Amino acid sequence: MKYLTTISILSVFFLFICQPAAQAQRNTGGVRGIVTDSLTGERLSLVNIYIPAHGIGAATDANGFFLIGNIPAGKQQIRVTLIGYATQLQEVDVVAEEIVVLNLQLSPTVVEMGVVETTADRRIRYDTEISTQPITMAEISVVPKAVEADLFRAIAVLPGVVATSDVSSQFYVRGGGGDQNLIILDGMTIYNPFHALGIFSIFDADAIREAEIIKGGFPAQWGNRLSSVINIRTREGNKNRFSGKLNISQVSGKALVEGPTPWDGSWMLSMRKSLFDEVLQNFVRQETPFDFYDVIGRANVSTGDAGRLSLHMLFSGDQIRSESSFDPEYQWSNGAYGMSWFQVLENKYLIETTFSFSNFKGELRPRENSLISPRLSEVSDVYFNGSVTYFRDDGDQYGAGFMFRLPEYHFAFVNSANFQRDETRKNSETGIWFKYKLKQFRPFALEVGIRSDIFSLLSPNSADAFEPRLALSYDISPALSFKVSYARVHQRLVTITNEDDVVSLFETWIPILDDQPSQEADHYIIGVDGDVAFIPGLNFNLQGYFKDMRNLVEYNLDKVDAADPDFVRAEGRSYGVEAFLEEKHPKYYGMLSYSLSHTERTVGDFTYNPRYDRRHSLNIIAGWKPAAGWDVNLRWEYGSGLPFSQIVGFYDRLLFNGLFDGRGYIDESGEPYTMLGPKNTGRLPAYHRMDVSVSKAFKLEWAKLVVEASVLNVYDRNNMFYYDRTTGERIDMLPILPTVNLRVEF
Repeated sequence: MKYLTTISILSVFFLFICQPAAQAQRNTGGVRGIVTDSLTGERLSLVNIYIPAHGIGAATDANGFFLIGNIPAGKQQIRVTLIGYATQLQEVDVVAEEIVVLNLQLSPTVVEMGVVETTADRRIRYDTEISTQPITMAEISVVPKAVEADLFRAIAVLPGVVATSDVSSQFYVRGGGGDQNLIILDGMTIYNPFHALGIFSIFDADAIREAEIIKGGFPAQWGNRLSSVINIRTREGNKNRFSGKLNISQVSGKALVEGPTPWDGSWMLSMRKSLFDEVLQNFVRQETPFDFYDVIGRANVSTGDAGRLSLHMLFSGDQIRSESSFDPEYQWSNGAYGMSWFQVLENKYLIETTFSFSNFKGELRPRENSLISPRLSEVSDVYFNGSVTYFRDDGDQYGAGFMFRLPEYHFAFVNSANFQRDETRKNSETGIWFKYKLKQFRPFALEVGIRSDIFSLLSPNSADAFEPRLALSYDISPALSFKVSYARVHQRLVTITNEDDVVSLFETWIPILDDQPSQEADHYIIGVDGDVAFIPGLNFNLQGYFKDMRNLVEYNLDKVDAADPDFVRAEGRSYGVEAFLEEKHPKYYGMLSYSLSHTERTVGDFTYNPRYDRRHSLNIIAGWKPAAGWDVNLRWEYGSGLPFSQIVGFYDRLLFNGLFDGRGYIDESGEPYTMLGPKNTGRLPAYHRMDVSVSKAFKLEWAKLVVEASVLNVYDRNNMFYYDRTTGERIDMLPILPTVNLRVEF
């Protein structure tokens, strides 16, 4: 079956890339352009550009760029819509065999609805991608804040994404581990994106313009992770004037400033620093002093008609140091900076390049606790990625790209057999990819692609270098699309974590040895998405998926001898059904997501469900603007019980300490030891919780003042976290928790 799939994909791929360009219709042309905000000059993504007379259109990408091909020559009316902006109607004269340039500016407004066109933004932008979901700042802000507005908390409400606790914003996508998520910020790879034991991410929500989460069926340009890609893009900054925001909460103080630069550019700088930690201590249910900061910056200049050169940076740091010298100290930091270039050439070629350097360093220091061993994890990463896309007049697209990554890993830890390991490893990853998107035969669209790691071709595991991709869509009607997708992906980087840990305080990144096979996964996805015609503004998505995972690397908890391997190989399967409903309107917002999923792992002859295997997950979000300046948001979440290993008894384990000092061991009382039943055969009680937030904006002469109050776990549900294995005591998650936030915008 695997080889039949491979042969079929290659056959289709070469069939279409060998089409002669002469097949393009000679009486058609195209329109391309950049869409920006009229007030700030920022480029707008997800803008819907639609030609009603012919039922064709496109949506702007992350650079505000769009191109529509295969348009009949002559005068055409174009409708431009985005929720929160006034709808524009433009007339353009399409010239045969040419691409007409049409740059647009949209004016913000709360009056213009435009819901019919904007409901299809996601489907038009991702015409063949089936499991790609964009998240904007507006959607992040509608989720009631858990301490801070946070991107990862917003991602956790999507179908197919599981969060296992209130304490951590760590998430798991369609049965994959936490280290199987690729986190990208403006082209820079981020290895540890969490603050304060994972309570929230290091990405300040005010600095984020948009994020894409790809949950499966990756296009050819993405690889190196098995489960998901989180592609985050920061705000460009205000090109027209200096402006900013000041914010203080019960946790931190932060500031964001932005303004214009020479050469038609802009800049943005966001800074956040912890001030108080009482609320964070309520989250972790213990007195733990936190200290953290993060800085995100960006500067842009224009290069030609549509081009842009951007510089990016991120720095963050965390420290957890208790007053008791017996408690260990944790420190970790991130540093990343990079450059990206976007350019349109001859109206048909789109060039994008990124060069970046990133570093992560984490340390666990035992201080005076001799029972804890020190740990260190450091990753230094040099990364380059370049791609070119060619747009044909008939609407078809060719894409190709190349990437290389030169990471260096330094890690030190004591393994489960009490052996010290301290190693430095250098690695290299290269990737070359091609794809072809066939769009001229509406209502069909087809994307075929292939990705390969060049160095893997020369290694003992050359089969790992072949990653075919296939995606097909068929528009059943203007409002409904059917899609299928297949992708094979590999990963050669893992973290050392104990899957049984309720909260992972420290993760160590290590590469898989060159002579060992890569982790591998095949994604199979089928679904439908579209608009509900009789409810204006409502769109939906329904998907079924199966993910087959092989050669997974897991920590060997049974290691007792130096000759025993530190890691063992496992197989995995994940499958499920996901449903997503979203209603967008300038005055209100609604979202419902539901997942039915099953995940299992097999190590040798033993099969179990990992702790993030949640059978049912439901999220409901409602946002409402009852009057000018007021926002009311509500979230209700339900999740069926997560797996855990049950305590079946206790006994006093003898240490035999008296054998060598002459005291003997007859009178030794021993120490309590917990006996666990079969791994993860128990299930915790079901989880549910309601959060509410209310905010009011006041317009001052020189600024805008926003006061926000949130209440988490409104009805004080006792959601179980875990059983303490020392005492057998039940530990619950977050109780009812009110928070207050104050923001000034100028």
